[in-house]
Amino acid sequence: MSPFESSGKFFKKVPTPPCQLSPERLSKPVNLPSLCYYLLMDIDLTGFSTAQKRAVFDLLILATYADGHLTTFEDEQLQNLLAGMGFTEEPARQREFDEAVTRIRPSIQSLEKARELALGLADAFTDRRQQQQVFGAVLQIMSSDFNVSTWESTLLMELRMKFRL
Repeated sequence: MSPFESSGKFFKKVPTPPCQLSPERLSKPVNLPSLCYYLLMDIDLTGFSTAQKRAVFDLLILATYADGHLTTFEDEQLQNLLAGMGFTEEPARQREFDEAVTRIRPSIQSLEKARELALGLADAFTDRRQQQQVFGAVLQIMSSDFNVSTWESTLLMELRMKFRL
């Protein structure tokens, strides 16, 4: 058992995606918030349609840009999600990332536009399990820098109400 696995008493045991807790990744310094985030990140895209995967990714892009900046850690998480969506080659991930940013860019100009986009994207999820996973992923990426802005808080509240969580 690795030091990052447990019997389930303290940490949630999750499958190890190849890009996250690899030996190469563990050989680098990891700050505690990032490590906790790695252990808790749990979105299973099984059963998500292509449109739903795109909607999840767009919501996460919107979430990362809601506070006005994209951290290296957030970018790494988004890249891992793209790899999980089947975009294993760097050029394909970069293309998908750029396309998502282009789609959401007009909506980050105001809170109302961002809210409309977030709620529209949330319409793609009618299954309760998917709604919970999507909300959890958005919450985790927004709070990964331990600074949830008023904008981010408003978007989270709107999603929580939309999903009735």
